[in-house]
Amino acid sequence: MRILWIPVAAVLLFGGTLPGLAQTIPATEPFRLTVDVARFRGGDDNHVHVELYYAFPRRGLTFRQDSAGFVGAGDLTFTVRKGDSLVYGDRWLVPHVLRDTANATPGLMLVGNSQLQLEGGDYIFKLLGRDRHNAAHADSVTLRVPIKPFVTDKPTISDIEFATTIRQGTKGGAFYKNTLDVVPNVGGVFVENQNCYFYSEAYNLTVGNETVDYYLRTNVHDAVGKEIMSREKPKKRLSESSVIVDNFPAATLRTGTYTLVLSLLDTSKKVITSSARKFFVYNKTLGVDSSLLASAAGLPMAEYMSMDSVELDREFKWAKWEALDLEKSQFEQLTGAETKRKFMTDFWRHRPPGRREEYLARVAYANGNFNMMGREGYRTDRGRVYIVYGPPEDVERHPNETDMKPYEIWYYTNIQGGVQFVYVQRNSGGDLELVHSTHRNELHDENWQRIARSQ
Repeated sequence: MRILWIPVAAVLLFGGTLPGLAQTIPATEPFRLTVDVARFRGGDDNHVHVELYYAFPRRGLTFRQDSAGFVGAGDLTFTVRKGDSLVYGDRWLVPHVLRDTANATPGLMLVGNSQLQLEGGDYIFKLLGRDRHNAAHADSVTLRVPIKPFVTDKPTISDIEFATTIRQGTKGGAFYKNTLDVVPNVGGVFVENQNCYFYSEAYNLTVGNETVDYYLRTNVHDAVGKEIMSREKPKKRLSESSVIVDNFPAATLRTGTYTLVLSLLDTSKKVITSSARKFFVYNKTLGVDSSLLASAAGLPMAEYMSMDSVELDREFKWAKWEALDLEKSQFEQLTGAETKRKFMTDFWRHRPPGRREEYLARVAYANGNFNMMGREGYRTDRGRVYIVYGPPEDVERHPNETDMKPYEIWYYTNIQGGVQFVYVQRNSGGDLELVHSTHRNELHDENWQRIARSQ
């Protein structure tokens, strides 16, 4: 793959002199990637414009001295898969130069983005990052990114992008769009002295020759669904689409997780369409609002507020290895997106914190690596084991042994003192099926080799 040098949002150049003896400055923090994705309308009705935002700490890099000063770089590889197919891949360097090592700002994040156009479908995004001068310092992030082309017959809103700043831009810049420089706040974390900037786009505003004014409502809800802020602005339908840009001070919010909701309203103040996204505020002056620590039904989880019934059905289908039989029966009886949003919210809130994110990440991996002849990876034997037990510590692959069918053995050392899962490709061109495990609750057949022998 090609190596591309790209500009980053934060590069600090300091005056002063370099230490005469130092040749290498080692990293003082782990190399950790933070990644976000936002989806906007594409170049035609069948495509979506997708922006991947990434950030990593400057102190996660190793710097080496050359004629320009002390130079470090993140080496990034970005891949996009749809099922078993690789649909996009790129590799580039994110450089940074220190001119004065004595005054290097702590906490500085190097920020960048990658943009592409995708058709509808479920994709697996993977970003792998390494310290260019120390490959042992590395991190990777894998995301499941569902892509659905935007509707054309009614108004709709894109995803929300949080930003550290939004200002008039220079065409050709790394973060330039619609005459603005939108510098992403990757991860949506704000501190008390920042403004919470956000960017979004509204489409199809004049569909059906509509000319009547509309309203843009901005709401902020806390972690239990309490409305913290609400404001409305009248808008003219001057064109088919419109850019939504605004901000509010983080200083007014206590430490905690919040949800920003943007809604378009008609003249009767009925919601036409909306988009939502979570963000986090750290405010050491106001501290933590005790209500944010409470567990309450409140609003559905922010992840579900923009999902329709089909998307909710799909997620619960993926959750088949987590759901109890009673929960499966209850979900089958539900109708309408609102009831399903509440059910899914309760479903995950009754499980340990972070379980949903971990579970869906495993589903994404299974669907990206174990799909077989149109069968989604989560439904295969290897997919189920991966989702339920996580990645194995070691894998033996035997693709072409004499007189044996292809087979694999997965090893887990931290389950029941150590267990194995054995998979055999029973039929030529078929999937690897589980034929034996030493796990006490799984299929057990110590004579599994007879199944693996070629006839």
